[in-house]
Order: sequence, then structure tokens, then C-alpha cells
Amino acid sequence: MKKSLSIVLKSSVVVIGWALTPVIGEYLIDYHRQLSPYQLAFFRYFLAALALYFILILQQKVKNKEIINSLKDKWQKYILVSILSAFMPVLLFLAVENTSASSASFLLNSNIILIPIIAIIVLKEKMRKNYVIGIAISTIGLFLVIFDNNLLALADLSFDAIIGNLLAFGSGVSWALYTVFLKKSFADENPILVTFISLLMGSFYLVFFAFVIPPYVSMTLDFLGIILVIVIAVLSTSLAFSYWLSLLKELPTTQTGIIQSFVPMTSVLLSFIFLNESISYIFGIGGVLIIIGIIIVEWKIKEHLIEGVDDGQNRTSEKEESIDKY
Repeated sequence: MKKSLSIVLKSSVVVIGWALTPVIGEYLIDYHRQLSPYQLAFFRYFLAALALYFILILQQKVKNKEIINSLKDKWQKYILVSILSAFMPVLLFLAVENTSASSASFLLNSNIILIPIIAIIVLKEKMRKNYVIGIAISTIGLFLVIFDNNLLALADLSFDAIIGNLLAFGSGVSWALYTVFLKKSFADENPILVTFISLLMGSFYLVFFAFVIPPYVSMTLDFLGIILVIVIAVLSTSLAFSYWLSLLKELPTTQTGIIQSFVPMTSVLLSFIFLNESISYIFGIGGVLIIIGIIIVEWKIKEHLIEGVDDGQNRTSEKEESIDKY
């Protein structure tokens, strides 16, 4: 009973935390213009890195020497993954200036569909039948979500909305690349330690775009804005990520895939409640197709685990493939 309650609570934190990311981004950047996309990305990563540091030191009892040694041994690889991780929130928060939080959430979560494609190229993994089916279905869904109402009003084509949707899709591509290169270069490392270092390094890059290189936006954060920045850093990033890793160890892959499919749906609900956003039936059909594709791809991973190879290796592969999607 206690384990079931723990899983429900962790899943709720993951879904709500990740669903809030584009909603808070749109509220602070587009609706109230309290922060630039670069500033919000910087605060999200820097504060999340601090929270993950205390998790490493206090809960996992990792010593500072281990962190330094990991960075020294693989500093070139850390530069690559930290640049990829820094692109994700920047592209996402740039996107919400031109598109809805609902669209941004669906397009960001397409990273699950993109991971097998990139893994085939980078890791030379086999393309499985269910990958093809899931990717094909989700590609149709992505097309519908990206173009949405423009499909019915080509004469009034909104390039801003399409650009915003493409930026959101780009954030999903960036996160998928980050995930695959994590698997390639850091399969033997503590995933929270790797994420801490990559987020901290990413925040160092972002600080220049946020506060040094013009044009930059003067911060006008009110009390609610400060609370929302803390929420997006601690709840949506460090806590959600830590709980996600825990769920990957406790649940079958199909169940974790279903949990992630609730993220964009929750974003739609939160956007409707707090931002008064509405959705078209074209968007709705596209969103459903994306979720179906996600579940099909995740389901195949479980089948592959049942089929064979070494159980310990497969669990590592499963964890690393799903690692740190937000």
C-alpha cells in the first residue's frame, strides 16, 4: 500500500511539474514579460543544479571529489551534452512567445519518438517494427499540431505560430540528442551526478545570453513571478527528474511511457484554466496521435526487454534511454 501511494505521488509530481514548464514559461515570458527566454532558462537550470547538488551530497552521499573526478575524466563529453541541454529550455521558452503552451508541451514530448531515430544513427541500434509504426503515427500527429488551424486557413497563414511550433519541436530534438549522447557517453555514471554537472555548465552558458550579451530584457519579477521561477526550477526540474529516475527503476517501461503521455494532456488542462487557451479539433487529433505513437514506441522497449539479452544491461539501457527528458 505504501509503495503504491509512493508511486502515485511521484508520478503526480513528474506529470504536474513537467506540464507546468511551458505554462509558467508562457505566463512569465509572453503574458507578463517579466523575464526573457534566456533568463528563465538560466534560473531554471542554475536553481535546479543547486537542488540536485544537495540531493547528491545529502541523499546519495556523493563526495565533491567524485564530482570533480567525473568532470575531469569526461570534460569534453560534458561540454557536448551541456550545450544540448541548454538549447532545450531556450528553444521551448522562445517558442511560447509565438505559440500556445499546449502545443509546446506536445511538441517537446515528441522527444520519445525521436530518440529511436537518433539512436539508430548514433548508436547503430536496430529499427524495430513498432518503432516504425509509432513514429509514423506520431509524425502525422506532429504535422497536425504544428500547422493546427493553418490547415483550414491557408490564406491567413500565421508564420509566427508555425515558427513557434517549430521551435518547440526543436526543443524536443535537442532533448532527444541529449538523451542519446548521455547513453553513449555516460552509461556507467550516476545519472543525477551527470545531470547536475550538465545543468550547471548549461547555466554558465546561458548567463551570458541572459544578462551580458544585448539585447537583453530587464527583469521585472513580482512576488508571484519569483515563486513561479522557484517552482519551475525545483518542482519541474530537480524533483521531477529525481522522481522520474526512481519510477524507471520501480515500474515497467509501458507504465512510465503512459505516465509521460499524461504530461501534454495536463498542460492542455492547466493552459485552459490559467491562460484561457482553447484547442481546435485538428490539434486534438494530432495530440492523440502523438500520445498513441509514444505508447507504441515505449511498449516495444518492454517487449525487447522480455525477448532477451542480459537483464542487467537492458535495465541500464532502458533507464538511460528515458533519462532526463525535461
